[in-house]
Amino acid sequence: MKRITPDSNVMVTTQEIDIISHEKAYVRMDTGCIWVYLLQDGVRVGVAFVGPSSFAVDAIAETEMGAMGESISGTLSGIQLFIGATSLENISKGADVSDTQRQGYSDHEIFTKKVESAIEDHMNGEKNKIDIDSSRDSKILFGTDSNQKRLLLVLSEKEGLVFTYDKAVFVLGDDNLVSVSKSGVVVSNKDGKQIIVGKGGVVGLDNFLDIGPMITKSMTSAMRGLKGLKSLKSMKHSMRGFPYAWDNVDDFDWED
Repeated sequence: MKRITPDSNVMVTTQEIDIISHEKAYVRMDTGCIWVYLLQDGVRVGVAFVGPSSFAVDAIAETEMGAMGESISGTLSGIQLFIGATSLENISKGADVSDTQRQGYSDHEIFTKKVESAIEDHMNGEKNKIDIDSSRDSKILFGTDSNQKRLLLVLSEKEGLVFTYDKAVFVLGDDNLVSVSKSGVVVSNKDGKQIIVGKGGVVGLDNFLDIGPMITKSMTSAMRGLKGLKSLKSMKHSMRGFPYAWDNVDDFDWED
C-alpha cells in the first residue's frame, strides 16, 4: 500500500476558495489558510490545510412525513485533509513563518509534522489504509470542526455524496437515499419507495417485508461510483459507532 506524505513546500491562501462546491455541500477556505500538497508515490493527490475555513451540508430529505434530516454547517478547526484536484496554487503564495505562526505553529517543520500525524490517523494507520485513484473525480474531506467533532465528506460530481458527522449520516446517489439524523431515519430507493422512522412513528413498512436488504441495497447503490478511494473500507471504519442502520455495517457490500 502506497503511503501518503506531505510536501515540504508550505503555501498560504491570498483569497477565499471553495475546494468543494456542490448543490448539497461546500467546503470553503478563507484568506490566510496555510497548506501543503499531499503526495502518494510523488504524485499530488490532495492537500492538508489549517486556518479560517468552514463547511455546510444540506442533509435534508423531503418525505411523506415532511422534511427530515438537518442542514449542518460550522467552522473547521485543526488540520483538514482533502483528497482531490484543486486550483489552490492559483490563489496562494509561499508562506512566511509569520503565516504559520498565526495558525499556531512555530515554524513550517512543526506544521508538516502535525500534518504527518493527521495523515497517520486518518489514512496510513493499520485500520485506515487507503489507496487513492487519482484518475477518479471524487473529492474527500477528512475534517474536524470547532467542536472537535469529526466529519467525513465524500463527493463525486456524477455519482453522489456521502457525509458523516457526529451521529448524523447522509448518503445520496443515483435516486437512492439513506439519511440518519436526530430527526429519524429515511431510506428510499429509485422507485420512490421509502421507509421512514421518525417521532411520528414508522411509515412505509407495508412496502417492504424486510428492512435490512432494502437498506443494504440502497446504501450500496448510493455509494457505487464513489471510488476516488480504491478501498472504501476505511470509510466503513469511520462510520462505526453511528446508530440505527449502521449496526450491521459489516453486512454492506463494500467494494475493494
